[in-house]
Amino acid sequence: MTRKTREGTFKPRKSDSRGRAGACPDLARENVMRIVSVSGTMSRLAACVEVVSILLVSSAALAAPQLVLVNAKVFTADPALPYAQAVAIEDRRILAVGSNEQVRALTGPNTRILDAGGRLVTPGLTEAHVHLGVALPTPPIAMPNLPFPGPNAEQALAAVEQAAKTRTDWVTAYIGPLIARDRRNWRKALDAVAPNTPVFFRAFWGHTSIVNSEGLRRLGIYKEIIDPLGGWWGRDEAGDLDGRAYEAAETITPRIRPATAESLAISLGEAQQRYARWGVTSIHLMNNDKSLEVTLTALAIAKPLQKWTVYSWGTWETQRIPEAWAAIDRVEKQTLPKVRVEGPKWIVDGTPIEQNSLQRSAYVDRPGWHGRSNFTDEQLREILQLALARPTQLALHVVGDAETDRVLKLMEQVAPVAIWRAKRVRTEHGDGIGRDVFEKAARLGLVVIQNPTHLAIPPIAGKKMLDHEIVLKGFVNAGIPLALGSDGGVAEQNPFLNLMLAVLVPSDPSEALTREQALTAYTSGGAYAEVQDQHKGRLAPGFAADLAVLSQDVLTVPTSRLPATTSLLTIVDGEVIFEDAMLTSPH
Repeated sequence: MTRKTREGTFKPRKSDSRGRAGACPDLARENVMRIVSVSGTMSRLAACVEVVSILLVSSAALAAPQLVLVNAKVFTADPALPYAQAVAIEDRRILAVGSNEQVRALTGPNTRILDAGGRLVTPGLTEAHVHLGVALPTPPIAMPNLPFPGPNAEQALAAVEQAAKTRTDWVTAYIGPLIARDRRNWRKALDAVAPNTPVFFRAFWGHTSIVNSEGLRRLGIYKEIIDPLGGWWGRDEAGDLDGRAYEAAETITPRIRPATAESLAISLGEAQQRYARWGVTSIHLMNNDKSLEVTLTALAIAKPLQKWTVYSWGTWETQRIPEAWAAIDRVEKQTLPKVRVEGPKWIVDGTPIEQNSLQRSAYVDRPGWHGRSNFTDEQLREILQLALARPTQLALHVVGDAETDRVLKLMEQVAPVAIWRAKRVRTEHGDGIGRDVFEKAARLGLVVIQNPTHLAIPPIAGKKMLDHEIVLKGFVNAGIPLALGSDGGVAEQNPFLNLMLAVLVPSDPSEALTREQALTAYTSGGAYAEVQDQHKGRLAPGFAADLAVLSQDVLTVPTSRLPATTSLLTIVDGEVIFEDAMLTSPH
């Protein structure tokens, strides 16, 4: 027998006869273990008193745990018991959390006992925002000064000219903000140095691409092309294409070389192996530049180690807004263990890096330009209305402060606050949520997924790259739920680098999180962000046994050493997906 949940397909074990088949025995089991975790307090037994009493006197009612961790510093992310010494795991879930003596008393002859040697044990980390598996279609040529500020125009053109002398296939390269902000006609500039060779530049952060005439010709893109939903083609004063593609138009990579399940499976498989070595147990994949069918097939090939939540891309091959939800419906039967599909995710505006996020104030070095929205008010209203009519979670990339104002205003017009709070809309990045809209964002129940690398963007030529304030600690103080992700592209990114940046915030140290706040955002915050906070994200009885034993105590080590942190033991649903021999060596 199987039953469907938002976590995927759950198959009860034969051992359900011990008393897990019904809701009341399930609650009883959890409450017995809660008693252990709080030193015998009976006040938590609010229901099923008779069943609990039976369980307390019946030694057969409670199986010994399959694994216990003792002599640990356990950070639980559970307000009811923030720290403990030991954890017991059985039947894919946390059985008990408490002192060494309490947890050891539950062990049986077949229990594996691991001595953590005083190391920090945390809930498994959640990578709450990442783009994986879509690289440039050919090996990129080298460009200087990436990521910031990247090459200037002369350096980029010289590199292309040299490469075009010996190549007839695509010359590709990543570019930085200097070229993205350079307003020249890049189609003509590239044609001058590579008239017969296709050239494709892509901003390393996405959102904008550049192609020369030969590239446009090979792709079959001509002057008559219509702007896609959520994006546009750059044009000169005469209306001719200037080589730039923005947002939903900049799907150049899949036009040249579409993603295949086989190649994507290799990328995702390698990524999950490295994530396991960092203690990451949940991954929120932003599914740009590929279909859900390809991604789910790739994950099936890779055999997921972690729990994956795939956020469908709203504008992928979409002509009308309802088609984004139809894409989710098409894969409804393509279910995989540990994999969920949510979304769609919509890119509502750009970023300040290429100066297309919609800002209240004009960009400092571009008078009169405030950026732009990717959707009209009518289109955004339709997105919001359809999101409320469907069960999946809505995710919105919203960066500019003016764009944030527009989204919040339309949300209030479309539905009452209580409905939005229940929907739990994800705001990817949230760079434009300033202190003046904290109260409104909190009332609407927005969840912010912030990327600490955004808080470390350096000034260029003495000018701040971002033209508005970005907050982090302010979200926590305002009661706005916060999760952290890397916003990494192509490959995964070290979560402990981002944790370091979150507790430093180089651009504004007053916005730095405490170590506990940052770790909470990376664990229970990530679970909350995907509406799974009743199932995982905390080390508490009844929650999924997703945890990591870290190589060093990220709550106390010098800040500069945080990126060197690894996991010595990573567990997902009670199964070890990575174990370092160092765990059992003297500590």
